Amino acid sequence: MPIYAVDEHELMQEESTLKEGDAEIQDGTLYLTDKRLIYEKKGKRGLLHASSSKTYMDVPLYDLKNISASVPMIKVFTKKYLTVEFDEDGSPKKYEFLLSDPKKWHDEISRWISDARRHYEDDSKKREEENHRKEVELANAKSSKTHIGMAYFGKEPRIENKPTVVESDGEEKVPQSKKALKEPKYIPLLCETCGAELKPEMKFCSNCGAKVSH
Repeated sequence: MPIYAVDEHELMQEESTLKEGDAEIQDGTLYLTDKRLIYEKKGKRGLLHASSSKTYMDVPLYDLKNISASVPMIKVFTKKYLTVEFDEDGSPKKYEFLLSDPKKWHDEISRWISDARRHYEDDSKKREEENHRKEVELANAKSSKTHIGMAYFGKEPRIENKPTVVESDGEEKVPQSKKALKEPKYIPLLCETCGAELKPEMKFCSNCGAKVSH
């Protein structure tokens, strides 16, 4: 007997003969659940060796491409088949099952195929949405990491202006960042001969008397 999933329910089962082309596999059982169509070949026990049962076909209902029931008008001593078609590893497969009432199997499978396909489409859509969400989160995470330790070239980043602070004596206190921009650094004028500091209005060095060139 096949192993079913927790949320899977068996609907029908019947001993059957599977026909694949001209080959027939005897002593098998066909199972129908609300999710799959399964054919299990029965095991055999001989005098010298034994073989266990083997799952020969296991197809999700949403993968079935075509199903049909073949019931001759003369029902006595005639063979009645259920035919199923599906793709397996990219190759088309066609199996025929000899059953007592293939039309009953056909109707029951048809009833559950639409439900199985709907659930499959819903699950596929949820998986796509989840994968898309993970891709977006991964892209956002990579984007935030690229800005860590970034160096700026060209124009400096814009710094928000801080409000002017007024001291208690009424004098305006200029923030340190504005002072650096407002008050350029003083560079003293030095004598080229002796290195003494000169005043801007001086024409001759007071230390060595050398002429100052402005």
